[in-house]
Amino acid sequence: MERLTQRILPASIAIAAGILVLAGYLLPVPFLTAIRDELVRWAVILAAFAWILGFFNLLRVHLGQMRRKGGLYSFVLILSALFTLVLTLLASLNTPLRFVGDWWFQYVLSPLQATVFGLIAIALATAAFHLIRNRREVGALIFLISALIVLIGTIPLPAPVGTWLAPLREWWMSVLATAGIRGFLIGVGLGTLLVGLRVLVGLDRPYSER
Repeated sequence: MERLTQRILPASIAIAAGILVLAGYLLPVPFLTAIRDELVRWAVILAAFAWILGFFNLLRVHLGQMRRKGGLYSFVLILSALFTLVLTLLASLNTPLRFVGDWWFQYVLSPLQATVFGLIAIALATAAFHLIRNRREVGALIFLISALIVLIGTIPLPAPVGTWLAPLREWWMSVLATAGIRGFLIGVGLGTLLVGLRVLVGLDRPYSER
């Protein structure tokens, strides 16, 4: 009975749901399409609850760290998360305090996101320098050149340097970087397809404890 409830039954439900969704996309049958849409809606609802559980798990972990170590960063994170949650609820409910939420997203969160992206670019350039120093390879040199072209080309330099670097950056981003991203996405798609097939045939059971 334990094997049935912990392994066979969850695997059967997951395989059946996956086959129905796949058949709903491949076969133009109204009945299968309706089942597919309903299962996708269920998945969206479950994903929303997973985000909520992740939020409360974040609070639980950092509250535990505050009790054990008294971490200042954990306190700031918890306070910011709760404040953002309250402002989001106020904005979504169309309350008179909605302008506060709009101000928070426009003048606090958006600049913070831009700052994080800027730090990522600097971190990539620094990682490229370390990579060149430790491993003198052609791939590391190409990575360093790409990071420098993107970073320096973004800066509004005066002519003639800026006039020459800006088109080079645009070409680099639209041709070489886009080709690399597409290759990466193809690899991700193939990996996702392989994982989905393994779940469908029951080789992988991420929904089971065993």
